[in-house]
Amino acid sequence: MNNQSTKIIIRAQTADEEFDYLMKVLSKMDFYNQHGYKIPIPDHPFFLNISNNLDLLKSLDMKEAKKIFKKDVYNADFFENGLKTVNENIELVEKAIKKMEEWKNWKFKLFPLYHVKLTAYGPGGSYDFNYGNIIMKTKESGEFVRVSYHTIVHEIIHIGIEESIVKKFELNHVEKEGLVDSICANCFDDLLIDYKVQDLGDKEVFNLVSKANIMELPKIIKEYKKK
Repeated sequence: MNNQSTKIIIRAQTADEEFDYLMKVLSKMDFYNQHGYKIPIPDHPFFLNISNNLDLLKSLDMKEAKKIFKKDVYNADFFENGLKTVNENIELVEKAIKKMEEWKNWKFKLFPLYHVKLTAYGPGGSYDFNYGNIIMKTKESGEFVRVSYHTIVHEIIHIGIEESIVKKFELNHVEKEGLVDSICANCFDDLLIDYKVQDLGDKEVFNLVSKANIMELPKIIKEYKKK
């Protein structure tokens, strides 16, 4: 996908990337459980055992674990349907990014290049603020936790506000998710039809944002945090 200044590359994670991501997911299982995320684990005795006893991560032979993962678990064909699904409405992400260009006035961060990588593990979506990487969980059927292009826009917004809003005003996890859901649902209601709002997001923060005031977002969040 090519925008005037932005390119999105969509692909499946490699076996090495998928293994490293799975290890990261397992290391954060307590966090995911605390916030109600349902996280899939490889249906393999070796990895199921780890998920049931996370202390095993401390002494895990990573070389052996990766060997088992590559031999018995990873299958590149798993992602075929997911890749087709993601590419179907990518032009709507393109339109959303064009709207986001205006937000650079309050230091919304847009990357010239985003890597959207599909995974079988983790929450619905995650992001790397430093590099513009987005990771999305898919099923072999090509289904996603929410509409695939909705998640891409959701994660691009996460990246965009991480520094200028989230870190600056010290938003916690539920406030951050409430804010991103609000921007998606209220500012992109014409593009993200039937956007699925998460239960965990802060509802007060969700109600702060609209198309009419999005250009004043730093001021709005600053006033909210003063309460």
